This record gives sequence, structure tokens and C-alpha cells, in this order.
Amino acid sequence: HRLITSTNCGRIINVLQGEIAHCTPSQADVLVSDDATTCHIVALRSRFLGPDEGEKMIGTTSSSTVLATMTHIDGPGYEASIRDAVNEHIKHHSAHPKQSHDTEECKENCIDQNNVGSGTIEMSIHIMGGFNDTEGSSIEITDSVLQTFAALSNEYNAYSDSDSSKRAPRMCMMVETCAVASANDNGTGCPLGRGLAMEVATGNIFLAEIEDGTMHDSVPSSSAPPTDSCNGTVKIAVNGTIPLFHPTSYYSCISAQGPDVSLRSVRLWASAFHPHGGKREHRLNVIHQSDRDYLYVEPFFFRPHTAARGMLKCTDDVLLQITSTSPKVEKPNFVSKVRESLNFMNGTRSAIVFAGGQPVKFRRVGLNEWVRIS
Repeated sequence: HRLITSTNCGRIINVLQGEIAHCTPSQADVLVSDDATTCHIVALRSRFLGPDEGEKMIGTTSSSTVLATMTHIDGPGYEASIRDAVNEHIKHHSAHPKQSHDTEECKENCIDQNNVGSGTIEMSIHIMGGFNDTEGSSIEITDSVLQTFAALSNEYNAYSDSDSSKRAPRMCMMVETCAVASANDNGTGCPLGRGLAMEVATGNIFLAEIEDGTMHDSVPSSSAPPTDSCNGTVKIAVNGTIPLFHPTSYYSCISAQGPDVSLRSVRLWASAFHPHGGKREHRLNVIHQSDRDYLYVEPFFFRPHTAARGMLKCTDDVLLQITSTSPKVEKPNFVSKVRESLNFMNGTRSAIVFAGGQPVKFRRVGLNEWVRIS
């Protein structure tokens, strides 16, 4: 078990509940997700192997031949997102190098497109989360995740045996870690592991906890509404939709948690208070990809909500009971994080945060400083 800070693990990408991130060793050193009780954290790492089983792996340290994924799944029903994640690895390893890595290093280490069909994509799968909860929420997620990977494995095996697979690499999927449900229980109805981290370059995994506390903002958050430094009141233009500052030049933070955690956490509540089409969508939200040099938050709708205002009036004990699937085993800071998210949502609206309906983007500067770029 390791405490991850902004300075002790290299470049970090932290994945929150309901999010998913893909990266290469050139983009990050550690992928991590924390605060799982009944939720399950899934980590994937793949590499391309040449057609000769005894052949040395091509480009062991090349960012073009290793892809890692981390996601935090909060319920059953995410089969499509898991399938998309696996397909992202196939697409990454099947792409012609000149499409995204036209460099001398890549000419030496990237996969030979003419030889892809006879090679193998070797994927390691690590799953951790849940415990022996009385409601059975954990095992329901476990069943959904494992059945999805089993179905995908069978599909890829069948495809590899068909004539249409001549131009596609063979897929080899291995579950290397499966600490889930009762296997992640300490014997008293409490999870052993709540956070999982992966070293992108090596594939090593370990139990992890992300340093808690307020992010070290050098200036106020770009996506939060600007506030009066004296009394904390929200500053919004007369028409209620135009912020009184230029957001892209307003934000910088150094944190293991990553940029704008409050905004990213609000998506969970927005999906509950403002469900798309009258029902919640089971889709994991991509925040980072291997072909982009920034972390991003796609637009989603939210605004102040009367139910959220009512929840904020509840005592901590009541709020814990109505917002958690496992109130008896949550961390001490659970309620404070819920209040932070609800307060954020009730203090602004999506039209202000996502100006023009565009994503909010952050670029890494140095180790773990993030600067908003749009």
C-alpha cells in the first residue's frame, strides 16, 4: 500500500469514479484510481509481440508499443464501455506508425503494419474492488465485468480462427489480478483495497491511496465560478451566463488528484439530477487518450437543483446514508467530498463552465502541474 503524492510517483493521471483514461509511457508514469468500496477499478496494459513466439518483444520501452488504461466502474451495465476500452488497444497497436508517430524512434520500434496480422497483442487485466457487502452490490459488478471480458475473449478467439483475421493481430487476454468482492474483504465486511495504481512502463501494480486535502491551486479553479476573496460569494454577470473573467488564463494546480476534481465529480450528480432522456447513461467518460497531449472534460449539462439544496441541508450522518452504497465503510472524508460537489453544482451551471459547448482541456506542465488551455 502506497500513498501517492504530487512528488513521489512521477507523472500521475488520477481516474475518478465513472472515468476512463488511456496513456502511453511517454505521457504518464502512473495511472491510479482511489476511493472504491463497492466500485471496481480495472487496469489494462497491452503490448505487441512479433510473429515468432521466441522473438524479443518489439519496442519494449517505446511509447508506441505499450498502452495502459485505468477505469473506475460504479455498477453493472458498462459492457459497451469495456468493449470500447479493449478496442482502443487493438486500434493503437494496429495503427500505421506514420499516422501518429512519424519519428526515427518509431521507425525502429513501431509495429510493422505489413506484419501485424501475424503478431499478437498481449493484454494484462487487473480488477480490484468491492467487498462482501450485505446488499450484494459488489458481486453484481464483479459478475458484469468478468462476464464482459469472458465474452470479449471468446469473440477474439473466434475471430482469430477466421479468414478475415489475416490482417489483424491475435488477441491474448490474461486476468492477472482479480481481488474482488469477498476476495477483497478483510473478514469484517470492509474492503481491503480501495485504490489501485499501475506503473505504465513496467505494468507493475500496487494498492494505492491518493494524497487527500485541498489541491495546491496557484490561482482559483478555472471551471469553478469566480468568487469574492473576502466573502466567497459567486461572481456571475448580470445575464447569469457570462463569467467575469477569462477562464483559460485563470487556472493552474499542482496535485496528485489532477485538475478540477470538483467539476469532474459533479458529473455523477448531474447524471442523477439531469438524466439524459429520462434515464442515466452507463458510459465511462474518457479523460485522456494516447493520441492527445492533454487531459479533458467533455461537456455535460448541469445547473443548480432544488434536490441538491435539500441534500446540503442534511446532517452528515443523513447525507452519508442517502448518497453511499456502503455508508458503513466509507472514508471519513466522503461526506465532505459530496458537499463540495453539490456546492459546486449549485454555484454555477454548465453553460458557464463549458463555454460554447466546448470541452475543458488541461495540459501537464512539469511533473504534476496542470494548466488550463481551453
